[in-house]
Amino acid sequence: MPEFQTSDGISIYFEETGSGAPIVLVHEFGGDYRSWHLQVAELSQSFRCITYSARGFLPSAVPQDRSQYGQSCSTGDLLALMDHLGLDQAHVAGTSMGSFTSLDFALNHPGRVASVTLVGNSSGPRDGQERIRYRQEWVSHEAKLREERGGDGAVAVLEDDPAYLSFQKNDPGNWAVYAKNLRGQSSEGAVHVLSTVHWNRRSLFEDQARLKAFEKPVLLVTGDEDYYLVGETNAFLQDILPNAVWHQFPGTGHLVNIEQAAEFNRLLAEFAGEPE
Repeated sequence: MPEFQTSDGISIYFEETGSGAPIVLVHEFGGDYRSWHLQVAELSQSFRCITYSARGFLPSAVPQDRSQYGQSCSTGDLLALMDHLGLDQAHVAGTSMGSFTSLDFALNHPGRVASVTLVGNSSGPRDGQERIRYRQEWVSHEAKLREERGGDGAVAVLEDDPAYLSFQKNDPGNWAVYAKNLRGQSSEGAVHVLSTVHWNRRSLFEDQARLKAFEKPVLLVTGDEDYYLVGETNAFLQDILPNAVWHQFPGTGHLVNIEQAAEFNRLLAEFAGEPE
């Protein structure tokens, strides 16, 4: 099983397929390395596709110590993966939680990215009251469900989530696979990620100086049936990033790379294939 050890002793599982320019694919909270299987199947014909499971997501290690989680750990693991594979630079693409990590990585290590693709990215809360609501209504609620019902609770939440309804309706086969994988997640790992990465998610609206200075190409991808904050965040990012383009898919929810795999793959391949 391909894996490497981080500097704090965490085992991270990864896979790589194909050859060519490297693309590192960073998964969302509800997924793992398998979330990108529709991209790997096609893009590996032209690119070296690298997927991995973040710490806390099987088959990577699930640390019991909550101090071994957080955004700095997530961003550091992406850097460690690239170092382990000897990649001086790569295209980096992330979905949802993975897009936040991808952007954080790019802002901290701009020389290591050839381009950045952000799918369904959203900012953290913009003020204290918004942060209280976010923590109470989503983070704490989701953590309680995971503790009480495990993966079944996670699937139940998404089954009623407007941002996931188009996925269930238009692609029931892939939804069934996604739900099965979600049920198999480590509940302990999910709760630790919720209580650190999500609990402390910062506002991108407070990071304007670094965003304005970031000159690498950025592809913003959203669905028009995703959360309101996703649209608001990407409108802001399109305006503030010097070299950003925004593509919104109609009739599509949060997981654009799965719901609209063929068109997304074409878009990403063209974007990553363009010279800077």
